[in-house]
Amino acid sequence: MMKIERVHIRIFITCSIVSFAKQEELVASYPKEAIDELEKHGYIARSLYGHYYNTKLAAQYLRIFMASYSPRLKVADMVHMLEQATEYVVVDIETTGGSAARGDKIVEIAALKVRNGETIDLFHRFVNPEKPIKNSHIHGITNERVKIEQTITPVIHSFKNFLGDLPIVSHHIGFDWYSFLALELFRNGIRPTNQAACTVLLARKYLNSPKNNLNVIADTYNIPLLKHHTADADAICANEILQLIMKKAN
Repeated sequence: MMKIERVHIRIFITCSIVSFAKQEELVASYPKEAIDELEKHGYIARSLYGHYYNTKLAAQYLRIFMASYSPRLKVADMVHMLEQATEYVVVDIETTGGSAARGDKIVEIAALKVRNGETIDLFHRFVNPEKPIKNSHIHGITNERVKIEQTITPVIHSFKNFLGDLPIVSHHIGFDWYSFLALELFRNGIRPTNQAACTVLLARKYLNSPKNNLNVIADTYNIPLLKHHTADADAICANEILQLIMKKAN
């Protein structure tokens, strides 16, 4: 396996954030030998039109790289961290599709600031992804709906101001945080150092649900879920699930 240098990480991030990065633009920004080396080892690949995209191998490495800033905790450590935290933030996002490595972007962010189990503040923004939204049929967000919204750069800075250094929680931390939010923070010059906890992993240990999908847990434990796959409703539901988990963990 090749040795990954910082220049390679920058190429990974570019190919993750920019869907199908144009070859001439990538070569203009980074050494061609670094690009060729990544392609040779299967971290990036070229489409039929010659544009580069990030492969699953690079996406996996990026998640590991992000985890070096925002450590992946074991379940027991997540519980301890949340018990000790005065406040934390529960977040959910909606995206243009399921793969940041293939250039999918955030279209909605909702986050609750929680103190002693109670929501004390709310962050909610729609985002113009500047690309077609492939999965509007899931969350109902269309390009028409977000065309007048801000792009991700000002939104991610506002989100970081809201988040601060608090721990972050989501129902799928690998997707919401490591694959999308932390990547956007890093791209915008912000190191994503927040500790992170995942209610999916916590639910596997502390709940008895037939599946650990948000809607299934909500149905199993009679937790309100007003409209699944809308970021604000899902974040509220995830917080209720988290409060249940913390009671059972204690």
